[in-house]
Amino acid sequence: MGLHQDKDEADLDAPVLSVSLGDTCLFRIGGTSREDGTGSFKLASGDVVVLGGTSRRAFHGVDRIYPGTSTLLKNGGRINLTLRRVTKIDAPS
Repeated sequence: MGLHQDKDEADLDAPVLSVSLGDTCLFRIGGTSREDGTGSFKLASGDVVVLGGTSRRAFHGVDRIYPGTSTLLKNGGRINLTLRRVTKIDAPS
């Protein structure tokens, strides 16, 4: 998945939580502009990334998947579970 921002939710202050399962991947993250530099690190099965605060609006993506690096899934591959709040919670009155 190429570099993108998660910005379709009503509440961009709520963090996004990502859980990696299966094969290891190379995750890339940059700044809030496409022109910002990026850094990369590997995510293995069971790793969790939280994008909150300034990083909530960071461009990010997966550059590569390393086949055969996990035995979690019978036929290999990678699953990513992304958890986010999609609606804004109103403050109590």
